[in-house]
Amino acid sequence: MGKLPTGTVTFLFTDIEGSTQLWEKHPEAMKGALARHDSILREAIEANGGQVIKTTGDGIHGVFEKAVDAVHATIMAQRALKDSKLNPPIKVRMGLHTGEAELRADDYHGQALNRAARMMAVGHGGQILLSSVTAELAREHLPAEVSLLDLGEHRLRDLVRSEHIFQLLAPDLQNEFPPIQSLSAFRNNLPPQLTSFIGRERELQAAQKLLASTRLLTLIGPGGTGKTRLSLRLAAEQLSEFKDGVWLVELAPLSDPALIPSTIASVLQLHEVPGLPLMTIVIDYLCAKQLLLILDNCEHLVEASAQIADQLLHACPQLKIIASSREALGIDGETVYRVPSLSLPDSPYQSLMEYESTQLFIDRAAKAEPRFHLTDHNASSIAQICQRLDGIPLAIELAAARVKLFTPEQIAERLDDRFKLLTGGSRTALPRQQTLRALIDWSYQSLNETEQRALRRLAVFSGGWTYEAGEAVVGESDALDGLLGLVNKSLVNVEEQDGKSRYRFLETIRQYAMEKLLESGEAIESRDRHLDYFLQSTQQAPQREQKIFGALPDDTEWMDHMESEHDNLRAALEWSASNHPDKALRLIYTVGNFWVGRDYNVEARGWCQTILERAKPLPNREGELARVYGILGWSSIAVGDHKTGREAAEMGIALSRKIDDTTTMGRLLGLVALASIFQGDFPAAENALVDAERIARQTGLDSQLATVLTTRAQLAFAGYGDLVQAKAYVEEALSLAPSVQNEWATAFSLFGMARVAGLMGDLRTARAKFLESADLARKMGNKRQMYSCYSELAHVLRENGDLEEPLAIYQDLLPKWRDLGHRAAVAHELECIAYILSKKDEAQRAVTILGAADTLRKRIGSVATPLELAEYEKEVTALRAILTEDTLKRAWERGQTLTMDEAIAVATRVDLPDDGND
Repeated sequence: MGKLPTGTVTFLFTDIEGSTQLWEKHPEAMKGALARHDSILREAIEANGGQVIKTTGDGIHGVFEKAVDAVHATIMAQRALKDSKLNPPIKVRMGLHTGEAELRADDYHGQALNRAARMMAVGHGGQILLSSVTAELAREHLPAEVSLLDLGEHRLRDLVRSEHIFQLLAPDLQNEFPPIQSLSAFRNNLPPQLTSFIGRERELQAAQKLLASTRLLTLIGPGGTGKTRLSLRLAAEQLSEFKDGVWLVELAPLSDPALIPSTIASVLQLHEVPGLPLMTIVIDYLCAKQLLLILDNCEHLVEASAQIADQLLHACPQLKIIASSREALGIDGETVYRVPSLSLPDSPYQSLMEYESTQLFIDRAAKAEPRFHLTDHNASSIAQICQRLDGIPLAIELAAARVKLFTPEQIAERLDDRFKLLTGGSRTALPRQQTLRALIDWSYQSLNETEQRALRRLAVFSGGWTYEAGEAVVGESDALDGLLGLVNKSLVNVEEQDGKSRYRFLETIRQYAMEKLLESGEAIESRDRHLDYFLQSTQQAPQREQKIFGALPDDTEWMDHMESEHDNLRAALEWSASNHPDKALRLIYTVGNFWVGRDYNVEARGWCQTILERAKPLPNREGELARVYGILGWSSIAVGDHKTGREAAEMGIALSRKIDDTTTMGRLLGLVALASIFQGDFPAAENALVDAERIARQTGLDSQLATVLTTRAQLAFAGYGDLVQAKAYVEEALSLAPSVQNEWATAFSLFGMARVAGLMGDLRTARAKFLESADLARKMGNKRQMYSCYSELAHVLRENGDLEEPLAIYQDLLPKWRDLGHRAAVAHELECIAYILSKKDEAQRAVTILGAADTLRKRIGSVATPLELAEYEKEVTALRAILTEDTLKRAWERGQTLTMDEAIAVATRVDLPDDGND
């Protein structure tokens, strides 16, 4: 595809009439027919100077610099389609409109595009329709035999301004068609929409499918999710299906349920007859009509709405109803469709125009402030705004209106006080839709006392909750009825997770509920209940033998459960650390084991340090403190901070000695040994391991003994170069596997065996054992151990002369270590990549990467191990022999300026621009 035109262009949209039925009746033949159709249209567009932007289902979207070229292309295409004698016969409708092009990321957006699509949609197969703008531009340049037929003004779906439409007439093409299918052609009272309809293609298709098989379709969802707008769009799509019309009945302004019949009668232009109940008049009128009725905003009159809908459906066999409400009507025959929030980008780096929520923000912001534009600078803030507002359309529109006063960055910063920020909606909207607070106030005031109390108390949960957790916080008497009411009224979402129901608020609802909780005076009690539930539930889990140095349980089911409650556990820790340090000390041990097991090591370190500081004054807590020091020690070693890891383990050992807790002491001695090996203090490691082995054998803890023996093997080859002894240690460790029945200990021992095999030159065994250990780590969900296996495999391969496979492994691991928070591992992998690049005649790039690794090590306080340091000095010496001092200095200084992400980009072959000095 060439460079797409900008400025004023003419858009073409096409669509095959009745394509769904054609595919149903002729599935095989349609494959060939569609391919030929695509070829004909593409040839016609390109032969007349246009470009195909994309195929759209059974149609094509094209663009032209000149309107007359677009006209010529449509005539050529229709003639070719007519002469092609396709089987089955295909008729294509075409629409043309000229307007200003908005080109972003090689795709067009904006009002001109929407108008062209709507032009096409109202036509019939074989018909070519032009907007008034396109018609005026092309009129003077048409071939002599071609003319324009004035079809008059028409309202088009989702467009504010009506369109004067013309039909292109050519002597050899079909010129007679039924009236075009605009809103003006069908009986209805659907209001003109003043803003564009964004997205919702999936929801619209789903709702259309449901409506085809039901007579009552109720769209439910919390306030502001766009139920009304979706129901109106759905109704507009159904205009041709109901010969007696589509009629909207707005219930939102009503406060008296007795007024519903008169409101329906007024819409249908029916009048009261003395002596006859109004509902009888309505039923008599509708009983023989093929008609679609929209009952909008039923939630505050839900019982009366349900009764009237039931009466009408029973008495009027050809009647269908679309209802919108925050809760279902609850009558026989009802089909319920929950309207979701708008789609959200997973990250700010994705194209925002692909997601409905960000499209909506950009569209409404541009209307509120014409100078607003999407830029690389504000894209991440726009994505954040939409994510934090849960993709709720009304909330996003209110936020977009604030671009008149704030930048997207400032709006995002102010969302913690969103109820103050998001005010000032349309003055013509219902009062409850003019501010975000009023919207949710309306829902809150419709709740009974039990439901209101449940809403407030459930605000203490983060990331959702189970029924049992909700019951513990809300209270047994209120839980069932309160939660059921909130679910029915679309204030709580229900999801299935591992075969069980899980509940959650949208974050906007949660913030509102938290405000109400704080106002009620129930916050302290609710938070205490929340803390006590999670403290009890985590400690009631089956007792698990600690797997390594006081950490890393390998029960995947338990770990997955902890993962699902991660946000709640954080909230409980935050509350307990400030208000109940004794409970925080008990909770951190369980949560800390999970954190280390799932590689949240940075978080584990931070929380352990905070809670240890606050719990130190507590009396008689030596055992609990010692175990938490163990978690701090392991998490510190895991991120490369060996000094803190060793110090924490030594603090724990001192506390364990006070209470003669030899089991904990043995695990902590193993930690001291591991940290000492990394620090190069081999005598200290030997002393610690002798004591740890003695304790493990005395206590009969085979899993602990297996990890100690594997660590002894590491000391034997790293500290003393004794491969024979190292092999003996890991063989004994692996011999314990049947009795240990411990995946972590087995994975650790396999890892040790692989390293010994690699040092002994047995590459086949090394590869097999590294991969076996990695597979066990993957099953446990332990990414750190899994990545370590691959990294060590790369080291072994590199030491044996291979360059390509280890380079690919290191490059794959770099962003994974970064995402895991293990910056010390990032630094070492950068160094290893540099060593390989040096041997591949990329010395300058290697030096740049080494400079970046040096900066990273200094920033995080990571010291290379003696083995790493020896290799480093050897490789730097080799580079000095290759490069001049001046070149080496420039490359090094360049690397020193790189951030970690920039260094990863350079190391993974995404080079920075050359500075011109090398």
